[in-house]
Order: sequence, then structure tokens, then C-alpha cells
Amino acid sequence: MAFDGVFLRLMCHELAPNLIGARVDKIYQPTKTLLVLAMRSKEFNGKLMLCADPNGARIQMTKAEIENPPVPSMLCMLLRKKLIGAKLTALRQPDLERLVYLDFDTKNELGDPIVLTLVAELMGRNANLILCDGNGKVIDAIRRTDASDTTRIIMPGVTYTPPPAQNRFDLIGMDVSLAVEAVSACTPKNLATELLTAVPGISPIVCRELSFAATKGQSDDLPLTAQSLQVLTQQLTDLQQQVQQYNGIPTMLADQNGKLTDITFFEPTQYGSAVTVYHADTFSELLDRFYTQRDQKARLQTKSHNLNKWLHTTLARLARTVNVRTLELAKAQDCESLRKYGELLKANLGRIPAGATVCRVVDYYDPECGEIDIPLSPALSPAQNAQKYFKEYRKQCTAAGMLEGLIRQAKADIAYLDSVQEALNRAETTADIEAIQEELQESGFLKVRGGNKKKKNTLKASMPYEFVSTDGFTIVAGRNNRQNDKLTLRESASDDLWFHTKNIPGSHVIVKSDHRPVPDTTLTQAAIIAATLSKGKDATGVAVDYCPVKRVKKPSGAAPGMVIYENYNTAWVDPDEALLKQLMKS
Repeated sequence: MAFDGVFLRLMCHELAPNLIGARVDKIYQPTKTLLVLAMRSKEFNGKLMLCADPNGARIQMTKAEIENPPVPSMLCMLLRKKLIGAKLTALRQPDLERLVYLDFDTKNELGDPIVLTLVAELMGRNANLILCDGNGKVIDAIRRTDASDTTRIIMPGVTYTPPPAQNRFDLIGMDVSLAVEAVSACTPKNLATELLTAVPGISPIVCRELSFAATKGQSDDLPLTAQSLQVLTQQLTDLQQQVQQYNGIPTMLADQNGKLTDITFFEPTQYGSAVTVYHADTFSELLDRFYTQRDQKARLQTKSHNLNKWLHTTLARLARTVNVRTLELAKAQDCESLRKYGELLKANLGRIPAGATVCRVVDYYDPECGEIDIPLSPALSPAQNAQKYFKEYRKQCTAAGMLEGLIRQAKADIAYLDSVQEALNRAETTADIEAIQEELQESGFLKVRGGNKKKKNTLKASMPYEFVSTDGFTIVAGRNNRQNDKLTLRESASDDLWFHTKNIPGSHVIVKSDHRPVPDTTLTQAAIIAATLSKGKDATGVAVDYCPVKRVKKPSGAAPGMVIYENYNTAWVDPDEALLKQLMKS
């Protein structure tokens, strides 16, 4: 991503007017690589985010609601002790390095004034957040280096050493003609690559844009023509003035599928119509739009990884169990021949010699009364052989009955765990994931471990989805099976309408009728909501059953979310994420 030195310079220029002079009110550490500082002054109140994630290192103001862990980390508690109440006095970026120093005025335990510096190194995979004292000693950092790393040690008590500066042209104060001359002398290399190497603070997208403008979209292999060198000189001069004067346009790019792909501080021309360009009012707003949804999804994937892995493993094991037991059942059900052999032996006991291994008898079950051979055990008498066949027949009949029950239970478990997996895929917060885990524990699928009670009490319970139809009817939907049961069986009136996808795991959707007739528009919208909040969200023509709540029952002993219903109607609809967002209650 293009959070380069120029972008950081523009961001610091945007942040400084509000942050300089503001005090740290609160500090949170939602993840290992993310810090959020609530900053407050007489004129300003906002959240400063510092992220050291390799895939999104940045500094910005944010309005995103980021879920915090119930127990703060040791580093978070240290930062609270050192920085809460401290006043930010400076935001310093050396040259165009992806490095920013945040200087705070505060007091130590004795009440003496001191200066603490929070260093944000926003350099990709080496990104780090480091707290230093007034003497430049490291107090602590998000990433400590190994003691064997002699190039640059980041450990408490060690003097902080910034990353080594690169000996390149300085975009802010450089002589553009000298830079162009140095780049053009590099043969037979690529212009965009050489610009990235020679000019600090600009990212690949900026280098490609300069190369595209200089070569008019043709080959950018060096050396360049005289005309291309002239255009490149003018482009670098314009970029230099833009950086010097802090002129930037918060710009975001999306591909033809609508996926956000990049951010920058200018409007690019290199992609033509292959991308869609969006603008934001501020760089912080741009980063919020670009990163918030992606980061939230990544955090949830990390949190739900073990649970997802367990679900996949358990569902695969249950599927294998059903297949094996189905084969065993087919074999057990083919046991009528055992009873037949026993009856024929019983009718011919006097005609079978002792010690025989096989006997030929008339099959009176056959309309044509043909003869068949019956295997015998020579160690047993004819009567004992007959009893052996009867015993095996009863055993197979008993096994068939048990296998039918075991297969039914395994299929019910698969249906239930499918619904749990669908709810997990739709989880939006840590509380949603914890609720699903507790549901599995209460259902006996997961073992209860120590500490869960404490975590359950500290996490804020998630609430059902709530929508308002265009006709003004309230529509609610469960986020997990326990919420589905609660909404359908305990919190709905008998004449409310219940919706659920046909034979597909998904949410229970309830239309609150308030004893009024529900119009067709609301019925259709509720069916679309049910289809979108289900495993069939990517399909078309999804069948959704609906009926009054009074016709929905829960069988005794059924798993959470499992119900039966009767006298229902079926609607065929297409899932629509846009409609969900439109109808979602704020």
C-alpha cells in the first residue's frame, strides 16, 4: 500500500493542528500491533490510531469502533501509566522517512517535568511502536529485537537508534535536474524501478505514474529520449512543489469488482478506465474507509481460527461416520437370508449328517422350490448351526435399529454444526464468537475450560440484527442459534411472522406485526434478509419458508436453533447485501 514518506508528511500536516497541545485521555491496545490514544483538548476530541501491522502500518485519526480485549496487555498498562494526562507537543518526521516522533510533556513519579517520545516506525514488515524517555533510552516497544541481533537493538534500557537513513536524493530540497541526470544514466534498467531506488519517500505507484507521464505509456526502459527527460523533469518539479506546499488529494482506487486496491495522494492516470477513483475529505477518513473493514475481518479471522478449524474437522469426521454407518446399515438390513437359512436347517435337521460343512436343501421360500446350499460349521450339530443363523439374524436386526438411530443423530449434528459454522462466518465482533463458543460448550460439543466464566462476564453481549422495512415494520434476526431460539420462542408474539431459508442454515427472521396485516413489500424484504443471512447468500433463487410464529415448535431435546413448522408458504428471492445495509436500523 502507498503509505509512503510523502503520504506520512501530508498526514502529519493534517494531524498537527488538532493534536498539538491535546492531552492523552485514554489508551487502548485492541491488538498486539495497534494502539489507540484518545486525545482531548478544549477545541478537540478524537482518537489517534498508531498501527505497526506489516500490512497496514500507519498513523491517523479514526472514528471506527474498535473492539478492545477485556484485559489490557502489559504494554498497554505501561503506556497508560506513562502517558495518560501527557500533552503532545510535537509531531516530527525526519525528511521523508516513514518515521514519526510524538513528543509528550508529562511528569514522573516525583512530579518533575519530563519528555517522553513515542516513536512510530511505519516501515512495512519492520514496523514498530517504541516508547523512549527524555534521554533516548527505550522504555518498551511493541516488537523487541532478539539479543543476538547486533544491527539495531530494541530492548528496555537500550539507547534508541533510528533505522539507518538511505543516501539518496532528498525530494523536498533536491536539485531535480541532478536527480533526472542520475536516473537517466542507469542503463539498461527500468525508469520506475530506478526512481524508486533514487528518490526517497515515494512508493511504487508514484514511480509508475511519473514513468507513465514521461513515456506516455510506452516502454520505460532507460535511456529515455530527450522529450521524455524533459517531461520527467517537469513531473518531478511538480511533485516537489506539491510535497513542499502540502498539496495532496486523499485518493483511493478500486478494481472493476469494487474491491479497494490502493491509496495515494494524487489522482492517477496510469490505469485508465481499469480502476474507479474515490476521494475523501481528509487522509484519516480515507484510511478509515480503506482499512477498517479489512482490519476487522482480519482480527475476527485470527480470533475464530481455532473454532473454524475444529468445526471443519468435526464436520468431516461426522460425514465419514455417516458414510461408514450407512454401508454397515445396508449390510445389516440384508440379513433376511440368515433367518431363511435357520428356518431351512430347522426343517431338515434329520437329513443333515454330523460334521457336514455344507448341506443341499429344498428352498420352500422359492415359488419353484429350487435347491440351495447352506454353509455349515462342522464343529456344531445341525441344530446348533440353525441356532447360530437365528442368533446372527437377531444381532443384525438389533444393529440395523441402532445404526439408524446413530445415523439420524450424526445427520442432526451435521445440520446443527452447519448452522453454527454459518453463524461464525457472519460474526462481526469478538462477543459474537464468544457466544458461539459458549453455545457449543452448553451443547456438549466443546469442553468447558477454566476462565470462561470470567470472560463471559467481561464481554458485552451481542444483540440481534434489527431492520426497519420500507413499510415501517420492525424486522429482527438472530446472530447465532441461541439468539434464534430466544427470538422465535420467547420474544415473539403468536401472530408475528417467522422466516427461514428452506433446508439451508441461516438466521431466524421475525417480522413484528404488532397485530397488523403485513404488506407484501415487507414480506419480500424479510425473505431477502433471511436469504442474505444464510449459507445461500451467494446463490440466486433461494427458497425461504415463512409462517406465523405460533406454527413454529421446538422438539424436545433438539439442538439450539432447531425447530419444526407447519402450514407454511415459500418465497423465492435473491439475496441482497445492499438491501440489508439500507434497512439496517442505526
